[in-house]
Amino acid sequence: MDTLKLGIIGCGTIASLNVPGYLKHDRCDVVALCDVVPERARKRAAEWGIEPKIYARYEDLLEDDQVDAVELLTPSHLHARQVVAALDAGKHVSCQKPVCNTLAEVSEIADAVRRAKTIFRVTENFIYYPPIVKAMELFESGIIGEPSLMRIRTLWGSFDRSGAIELADGAMEWRGDASLNAGGLLFDDGWHKFATAMWWLGDAAKVFATVLRPRGFIQEAPSVITWEFKDRDCLGVFEFASGEGMPIRTKYYPLDEFFEIQGPAGTIWVTRCSGEMLDMAPVILVKGDQTVEYDVPSDWSEGFDGAARDFVDSVLDGRQPKMGLDFSERVLRTVLAAYRSSEIERPVDPTQVL
Repeated sequence: MDTLKLGIIGCGTIASLNVPGYLKHDRCDVVALCDVVPERARKRAAEWGIEPKIYARYEDLLEDDQVDAVELLTPSHLHARQVVAALDAGKHVSCQKPVCNTLAEVSEIADAVRRAKTIFRVTENFIYYPPIVKAMELFESGIIGEPSLMRIRTLWGSFDRSGAIELADGAMEWRGDASLNAGGLLFDDGWHKFATAMWWLGDAAKVFATVLRPRGFIQEAPSVITWEFKDRDCLGVFEFASGEGMPIRTKYYPLDEFFEIQGPAGTIWVTRCSGEMLDMAPVILVKGDQTVEYDVPSDWSEGFDGAARDFVDSVLDGRQPKMGLDFSERVLRTVLAAYRSSEIERPVDPTQVL
């Protein structure tokens, strides 16, 4: 295979970030778009300057022999059935995070992955974002010593007060519906943060969380989650805060993030992702009386482009891309452990979540 022929299933809000990386790849052709609102797919095709086949049903796209692989950009409650169908149809599959809502659904996907002769991965743009990649390179070099604390802060603002990305119709409705989604803000956005922490430093041994007003969406801020990392003398702290009354400087979603990794010999900061609230370099190393700034590419779209590039290259090279099913299951267990911990008011081992 010289060129990957890709179908996109779901042309809503996140497609504006996930798809351009595929369009830029010189060995990928986006040959089909699918959306339950076909006009939305046609508008995307015009926006991207392509002339793909348009489908209203994902089942019809999966029957198209010209499609080698699919990117699933659909609500999380649809993921399991769509992943299984796509793998059984012989397609390579990249599925937008979260992988699915329940561990039972993970088992269904695992059976399909075992049957398949194609590649499956979960799309996670954060682990391809250049400042996060640079931070990992720094602490793996040993420059700050063995990490003892990792902190992630997320501040959510209001879509009404920020120059943020335009939401597709219904984009927030299913996220706030407890019958369709495993959680709210902690599940939807928190997945990114747990995946990043675990990619950096490994799995959580036990999780303790306080989630105020669970099962809402923005209502889940404020929340604080702490955990031990397995096989490290290191703690993780993950903070959600609400800033609905303040504008967030951003071109994308109205939230701002700050990451910190502390070691005995220094500190690493990642100062931005979607938001751009701080007039600082995207990566900063503080070591003694020295401060080193790293001006790596930091537009949030860079992570999405990297995720697309890795999927295409992995399929063409015949290798497994980052964020396979095993890692994705561990992230899901950690998120679910946070909810369970808040509910029972004591630490929860993610491996014991049912």
